[in-house]
Amino acid sequence: MLKRSLVLGLLMILITCTSALAQVSITNSTQGKKYFSMTIPDNWRVNVGFEIDPALMPDNERPMARLITAMPDDNTPLWFGMWVPADVKNFAEAKEYMDSLGIELLTDVVVTERRHDRLNTMQVYYVSGNGKKDDELMEFHGGFVQISGENVAIAIYIGPHDLAKQHKDELKRMFQSLQPVNP
Repeated sequence: MLKRSLVLGLLMILITCTSALAQVSITNSTQGKKYFSMTIPDNWRVNVGFEIDPALMPDNERPMARLITAMPDDNTPLWFGMWVPADVKNFAEAKEYMDSLGIELLTDVVVTERRHDRLNTMQVYYVSGNGKKDDELMEFHGGFVQISGENVAIAIYIGPHDLAKQHKDELKRMFQSLQPVNP
């Protein structure tokens, strides 16, 4: 009985250690200000983006926010991106900001769900649906997260339905790991 308990205890420790090693924690910062941290599976490719020195920007223009992206390491077309736009303080401004980008990530977009919720003490506005990219049907899920009284983080993932379903748990854990970084 003691031997079985020891083996079970060692097995539990091994499982716990394996899952602890299977993640990478990153912190998003722009222009020296930290905004949020999140956990990404270590078998995903991560690009933490880059910054442009504001002094190098033309007058009356601000650099784009640092964009963190992650994709599964199997070259599948599933993309996860997250950033904190400058001067976006609430959900209404986040919508205006997204509309102003003029970036057409998908065509023939159909929104299937919109809802407010809470995530780790933060207010979140979720938007889900589908659209086409190069004539292929894609699924998207987005979240606007009020990470502070002055900042909204935007997260979105886009990919074919089968891949979004295959990586659903990883995507959900990444998003749910989001934590504001207090100054």
